[in-house]
Amino acid sequence: MSDVQATAEAIHDRLRAVIVNHLRKVPDDVDWTTLPLPDLGLDSLSAIDLVIDIEETFGAQFPADLLVRETFATFASLEAVVTSMVRSA
Repeated sequence: MSDVQATAEAIHDRLRAVIVNHLRKVPDDVDWTTLPLPDLGLDSLSAIDLVIDIEETFGAQFPADLLVRETFATFASLEAVVTSMVRSA
């Protein structure tokens, strides 16, 4: 496994652990690839707390221009932003 793959997997796992703490209802068999985060209980207030937690966890500043609904629509969209944050830091 390459360093890039290891980093991608580490980001994926850490982000999933962080986000679960901010969602109200996460079934054990959740399909992270298809289920919208708002369907799991992410709302605007929990998204603010999530951003702060992501910044602290990954040691990177969340880009202000990406603080939009589309970024928080799915796990994949959020993961893409966090991955770019980590690689830019």
